[in-house]
Amino acid sequence: MTAETATFWLAVVLYALATLASVAGLAFSRQRLEGAAFGLTLAAFASHTASIVLRWIDTGRLPYVQDYENALSGTWAIVLVYLIMSYTWPRVRVAGVVVFPFVLLTVGYGLLVPSDPGPVTPAYRSVWLVIHVLFAWATYAGYVAAASLAGVELLKARRRKPLREDSLLARTPDAARLGEMTFRFVVFGFIVNAAMIASGAIWAYELWGSYWRWDPVETWSLLTWLAYAFYLHAHTTLGWRGAKLAWVAFLSLFGVMMSFWGVQVLPSSYHLFRSLGEGNFDMGRGR
Repeated sequence: MTAETATFWLAVVLYALATLASVAGLAFSRQRLEGAAFGLTLAAFASHTASIVLRWIDTGRLPYVQDYENALSGTWAIVLVYLIMSYTWPRVRVAGVVVFPFVLLTVGYGLLVPSDPGPVTPAYRSVWLVIHVLFAWATYAGYVAAASLAGVELLKARRRKPLREDSLLARTPDAARLGEMTFRFVVFGFIVNAAMIASGAIWAYELWGSYWRWDPVETWSLLTWLAYAFYLHAHTTLGWRGAKLAWVAFLSLFGVMMSFWGVQVLPSSYHLFRSLGEGNFDMGRGR
């Protein structure tokens, strides 16, 4: 086992423990468990960062291709945004009950599709591809943060009895404040999502001579962007607030999941970049 793999496995174990502590803390209203979950997340993030640095040293490049590297780097961006959010607004740490399982499933998927470090083919050495992937990770992180806050708002809305003063949900901001915070992250995700699509189109033109091919990833990215556009329209024009709007933010994350992982079952996607240094790139199969 390499040092990179060991540090990544350690991060996965710590994320799993953080998930258990976060869920148990919410279920039993134990602030100590919430604090333990946050501490475990910090330790997992440090180990996660070490694995990315080791991968970078091994390959001489940013980890930005293949399923494994996208899981490695994409989840790092999600956790970074969660930590910043928790530091800025400590009362929303409970949002980890949505963030941690999502992170755990994604890194778990990454471990199922390991890849050896290696050089990339010339097609993948474009600066536009790197920009595209960086915006993709930012999009991923922004939308997960929005969904986690919306999830907390929905949990509070479903409580029919008054919350106990010592419960973790009672310590979170009220619904209006949670809605405002969700809106900010959706705006952030929406803007970087647009930049992701645009930069990807430029790279696609360099590679294939066409800005858009209705590839499954492109299609799901567009549908996701439109879903969040509807969220913004409902918020700013239709005046939606509360649980109805929170459901839109929460369920729209499905499009993100399809864009990043659901298309892996579609062999015709151009985005199945699994062969880095072997042979030529076959546009018909994406590999």
